[in-house]
Amino acid sequence: MLDAVRQFFAVNGLLVQALNAQGHFILGLAVLLQWRRESQLELARSVPLLAAFGLTISLAIWADIFIPLQQVYLSREAIEALRLGHALLYIVAYAFLLHFALRLNWVHPVSEHLPWLLAVLGSMLAIGAQLRGMPAGEVLLWVQRLGRPSIVFPASLLAAWGLRREAEQIQRMGLPSFIVDWLRIAGFSFGFYAIVSGLFIPRSADGRSWFYYATGIPIDVFQAAVGMVLAYAMTRALTIFRHELQRLVVVMGRERALAADRQRIGRELHDGTIQSIYGAGLVLENAYHLVRSDPETAERLIQHVMKALNETIADIRRYIFDLAETEGSLEELLGEVVEEFRASSGLEIDFRIEGNVPHFSPEASKHVQQMVREALSNIVKHAHATQASVVVRGDADAVRLLIADNGRGLPEGGAYRRGGRGVPNLLARAGMLGGRAVIRNRPEGGAIVEITIPNMFQEA
Repeated sequence: MLDAVRQFFAVNGLLVQALNAQGHFILGLAVLLQWRRESQLELARSVPLLAAFGLTISLAIWADIFIPLQQVYLSREAIEALRLGHALLYIVAYAFLLHFALRLNWVHPVSEHLPWLLAVLGSMLAIGAQLRGMPAGEVLLWVQRLGRPSIVFPASLLAAWGLRREAEQIQRMGLPSFIVDWLRIAGFSFGFYAIVSGLFIPRSADGRSWFYYATGIPIDVFQAAVGMVLAYAMTRALTIFRHELQRLVVVMGRERALAADRQRIGRELHDGTIQSIYGAGLVLENAYHLVRSDPETAERLIQHVMKALNETIADIRRYIFDLAETEGSLEELLGEVVEEFRASSGLEIDFRIEGNVPHFSPEASKHVQQMVREALSNIVKHAHATQASVVVRGDADAVRLLIADNGRGLPEGGAYRRGGRGVPNLLARAGMLGGRAVIRNRPEGGAIVEITIPNMFQEA
């Protein structure tokens, strides 16, 4: 059985080496493609070094395959130079791995310079040994004999520990749990890598360790397997950069929307609320002068002012709601609005949820809440209705809100009222969410507001 295993790997040894090189190359390329320079995550500072290690070590392993093939075509001096370059390539790869592991755990000038000081020292020793007459193949063998247990083994263990720490930090950030799981798998993979690449030291120039002589299986098989697992785990884990970018886009959208709301509220306070208060003051002053000479007119003016001030208070309350943070599901938020209007207006309001309503982002939920608030406010102010209904319908592609009443319907000019700000704000909010709002009369009497919001704004 052992002879059959040895025969199989003797025939397919080059294929195993190629798979080992391919696994490391995929690791380096995948990490490099996933990396985002602008990321604020600590992991982003380290992963370029992991990519460099994967690419460099893959070239070194491929050199194990191609340099022997060139012995037929090149002179002995050229082969010696290639083997020395091969040894130096391993030294650079080990330095990248150590640098990655140190930076993952510490940010210190020593951790930045130590790997490359060791690389320079190792390179000088390798070049010096060849100049003193040691064959380049022996130099390559001693680079691996010394570098694997002294650099690869501790660096891989440090990398495993660092990835575990990163997983814990990312878990506290509330990012998707699968990212944490894949970072932990990558950490375990580095633990196995420390064993199969750090402790199995070559005994001969062909790179075979004691494990091969005992079992007939080259250690490259396990190195290739661990490299593939590590490549896939890091590829999955580094989707964290995409999630970070999505979060940044959401935050920027919220800040932009908040700034727009502040500008809008500032304009409305200046053009509407302040002017209304100023006008109320003038009317009260006029009423003050009429209290004795014409008390009935003064009373009528005061009632007019009270009504105007109540509307102004409602506007100010709406502005406060606009700026407040929105918490809870869409159903809960709309339920609160309905209860608020039931209590304050005495209007009989039917509230229903139909279908599967997705969980919208807080910013989208706030806009939907304010649109329903505006629609109900218009019903209370202008419709002379006794009943209303709010229906939230979750369809496959969108959420549809239907706010209807049994009042007197829309006037001839439609929903727009000169000087009114409610309907334009409602339409603008629907447009900000990529949807639309339609206000029309119902055949059976009253009016209906139909709001359609695409599901693109639901939370992941």
